[in-house]
Amino acid sequence: MTRLTTMGRALALAVAGLAAAPAALAETSYSFVSETGDYIGQGQTRAYTSNDSTISVSGNAQQLQMSVSKGNDYWYAELSAPRGQRLQPGRYYFAERSAFRSGRSPGIDIDGNGRGCNRIWGSVYIQQIEFGANDAVTALEATGLQRCERDNAPLLTATLRYNVQPLSLSLNSDVGDYVGQGVRKDYAGDTSTFAVSGNDGYLIYNASGQRDSWSAILRPPTGQTLRPGTYPISRFGDANSFGFDFSGNGRGCNRVSGTVTIQAVDVDPATRLVTGLAADFEQHCEAGATALRGSIRYRR
Repeated sequence: MTRLTTMGRALALAVAGLAAAPAALAETSYSFVSETGDYIGQGQTRAYTSNDSTISVSGNAQQLQMSVSKGNDYWYAELSAPRGQRLQPGRYYFAERSAFRSGRSPGIDIDGNGRGCNRIWGSVYIQQIEFGANDAVTALEATGLQRCERDNAPLLTATLRYNVQPLSLSLNSDVGDYVGQGVRKDYAGDTSTFAVSGNDGYLIYNASGQRDSWSAILRPPTGQTLRPGTYPISRFGDANSFGFDFSGNGRGCNRVSGTVTIQAVDVDPATRLVTGLAADFEQHCEAGATALRGSIRYRR
């Protein structure tokens, strides 16, 4: 069982351009988890969405702000790049209070309901960010980690989403699974890149990051097109099974069994190219008992 996957071929196909399709509904939300003793969040967990709150984003590539209001609650988060730089996907460590950051430090400042920090220790993770005219922020997915007044203070973790669609891969592999090798990891835009290529009859998905490279090939049952549903899988597919082959880091299966659930898929009607995918799977290699479970979210 030593088949090496053709990752080079898959990666080459993945760079093919995709035509635009009607976009899935984008998410705008703010949430936080506050440890006991954190001054800002008061040890609470809260979540706000554009359906129940007023959420706005302002600023530019150097410094941006999110404001959230609902009833008597008001929250404010500011994220800043190191001076002279632009925010882009990635992880920024050693963040200081945004308005008073020194040297090459990034900035963060999360406050609300009348509470703020004088000094801050934190990190900023940018998973997705896009800009429009005059560098205005048009899409954002970010995580802010903040400790107030001292470097070992209780942690506040805030998640900011503005006009974004999911872009991630989650894997949970049993010990003994040949492909996953027991991996349990989440990949997002601050550490990883993602690509799809192909149409509703044959699709390749690629994810690369955290020292890993993963690939999935998806083929609907013979005579069908890619559409929502739960299907039994085999490696190449046939009239009764969905062709599915998840491989990575030089490891692949000769035979696969299990299931794949296509939660949603976006297809350009003119070209049949796939532009969005949400899929969950459980793959058993060589008909073994151990499994690799995963969730693919590509702009859906």
